[in-house]
Amino acid sequence: MKLKNIAYAALIACTAAAIVIGSAVPSEAKAKKKAAAAPQKSAICSTARAPVCATRGSLKFTYANVCFAGNDGAKVVSQKACPAKKAMKAKKGGKKKAKKAKKAKKAVKK
Repeated sequence: MKLKNIAYAALIACTAAAIVIGSAVPSEAKAKKKAAAAPQKSAICSTARAPVCATRGSLKFTYANVCFAGNDGAKVVSQKACPAKKAMKAKKGGKKKAKKAKKAKKAVKK
């Protein structure tokens, strides 16, 4: 009878230890919230054109619509296309160099 009581007490102790260890693990609620907050990627985007300006990293890109931007992992910053970059101004002597290069090309073709 004593052996039965000791075995029963050991079983209860092991069960209690398993419950304590199991409850010490961080909950999955945080991971579930993070997954729910992440934008869902759609495999199929409509071809409707509604250009948006979005950033990916530190660069801006113009996407056809919000769906394409979301699938690329970009964050939409404007409901319009991104402004075009301004052309760089030519450095001093840039025109002269361009003319010389053009003349050299013509001379090679002859």
